[in-house]
Amino acid sequence: MTVNSGCSIGLRIILLLSTLYLSPQAHSTAPAYLADEGLSLGISLGYGQLDNPVYNKGDIPLYVLPRVELFVGDFSFANTQLTWTPITRENYQLSVFTQLNEDGLYFAKHSAALAAIRTISGRPPMGSIPPAMGDMPPTTQKRRGDIGSISNRKLSFMTGAEALYDWQNWRFSVSWAMELTNYHKGLQGALSAQRLYKIDQHLLLLGIEVQHLNRGLVDYYYGTSQQDVQVGFSRFEGRSSQKYGLKASYQYHFSQQWQFISDVKYQRLSSGIADSPLINDSNLLSFYAGIAWNY
Repeated sequence: MTVNSGCSIGLRIILLLSTLYLSPQAHSTAPAYLADEGLSLGISLGYGQLDNPVYNKGDIPLYVLPRVELFVGDFSFANTQLTWTPITRENYQLSVFTQLNEDGLYFAKHSAALAAIRTISGRPPMGSIPPAMGDMPPTTQKRRGDIGSISNRKLSFMTGAEALYDWQNWRFSVSWAMELTNYHKGLQGALSAQRLYKIDQHLLLLGIEVQHLNRGLVDYYYGTSQQDVQVGFSRFEGRSSQKYGLKASYQYHFSQQWQFISDVKYQRLSSGIADSPLINDSNLLSFYAGIAWNY
């Protein structure tokens, strides 16, 4: 992406990996993370995948990533994400946004197409406590059945607010969001820090993120219902959990229109999610690399 169109999460597929194709633009003379006015279009061709932690569900391939962004005054639209930014200062910004929930992608029928859109959606930024060891329940072995017969998990839509603070080449953000679609009454929050390195046509973005998901959201996607138990899965009730992520994005700009982009993200799921019989792996590694064209 471009510095002008803003930095998302790096591979917010990594999830957030919130960023493929949304990193700062190396050739821009404006401050990093500054958004432009008007319409911006682009497309990237390459190869990558979103690591799917759900049992017996394949990793989600990424080949073609479209980008449609519109910036009009305090409002912006980036693929499926709508943002209103009522407060903007020299190095501070407060925004209200809507976005697809990333957990639903793991269960969605057309997950590949949805992941391509969700991965490059990004808000265009500016110019429960673990129980004590003695109280932990005994570990039970996961029982698994037919993943295709579990109860339906729907892709939810979230809305919330995010505060960003830029200091030199650093960006710090805190966000909070609630569900709009009324499937799970979920809440989620995130803290992140990113560091931008820019040398000539080379651009490197490193980031760290911690996400918190409330019990309602976790239980809806990763808990097991009576239907799930009947098809062979052990009983599990989701609880408030965290996701910890490290990410890196690299770009090389051949020209204003053409660039090489690459993203990688590591994510670890806390036990409130990882202990679910629907989860096959608590360590996720997602990536993407390709050639991007911008208009």
